[in-house]
Amino acid sequence: MKFNQLRDFVAVAENGSLRAAARVLGLAQPAITRSIQELEHSLGAQLFVREARGVKLTPIGQEFLVRAMLILGEIRRAREAVNQRQGEVDGELVVGFSSAAHLGILAKILRSFQTRYPNVRLRIIEGFLPTLEAELRNGQVDLYVGPVTERVQPADLQITKLFDNTRVVACRRGHPLINARSVHDLADAAWLTTSITRNAEDELKQVFAEHGLGAPHLVCQCQSAFSVLTVIINTDLLAMMPVQWIESPTVSGFVEQIKLEKAFAAPPIMMVHRPGIGLTPAAEYFSHLVQRVAKSDEIMTDSNHLSVRQF
Repeated sequence: MKFNQLRDFVAVAENGSLRAAARVLGLAQPAITRSIQELEHSLGAQLFVREARGVKLTPIGQEFLVRAMLILGEIRRAREAVNQRQGEVDGELVVGFSSAAHLGILAKILRSFQTRYPNVRLRIIEGFLPTLEAELRNGQVDLYVGPVTERVQPADLQITKLFDNTRVVACRRGHPLINARSVHDLADAAWLTTSITRNAEDELKQVFAEHGLGAPHLVCQCQSAFSVLTVIINTDLLAMMPVQWIESPTVSGFVEQIKLEKAFAAPPIMMVHRPGIGLTPAAEYFSHLVQRVAKSDEIMTDSNHLSVRQF
């Protein structure tokens, strides 16, 4: 089994055909075909089946893909670690950030990281741990920074707590309910939701139930920070969001907080990566910056109003 065979196999799997993989890799299609055939011969198993518009992984191929991507990821890290320790500051760092981590941490570390590693390509993915967990395991994502609930803490990943967090009710500037002071005042409001849970409405339903209210009126669900911001500033919908949305200069000019008597606890912000042989020097420095900012006074939560109820 050779490196180029694994590379070619992953390229075919990701692109769905030998021709597309050859185009991406800049190789002739017969070379890709021969590479896959040699790999299948060495494994004694068929990895692909031909279809009308390309190829499809067999069940064995699907299982092998996970391991092949892991091997290629470790080879990439090994090469980059050696180069970076020898003073060659190139390579790639892939990090996943939630919206709270984007607003509360990322903006504060970018300049320092780029100054130290100007030639390391930083690829940033917006998401939550459940959507990035597989990529963390197979090496496609180096680090994740964002909320992690107690119910979702994989034992095979290294998890470092950065800080406890808080949710507040956010709305557009000049919202007619800006002077509300309790959840009861918001009982008839329309809401948008964004969540790391399978059922996005659960977090709001529980808050309403704890105050003796019926189910909230949910009219929109967003999966990206940009979608949330667009909906909030253009409608009267409310959202229960991490406090970083209110504190960040990036969005504070468009969004404000309805200052209820109590804020609400949110899942703590964590940093997650694979344990074992460790991170590349660039990833180590990035994680150091994340932890330094998280421990500084730059990360502020409304602890004086933090609700004792966890949800």
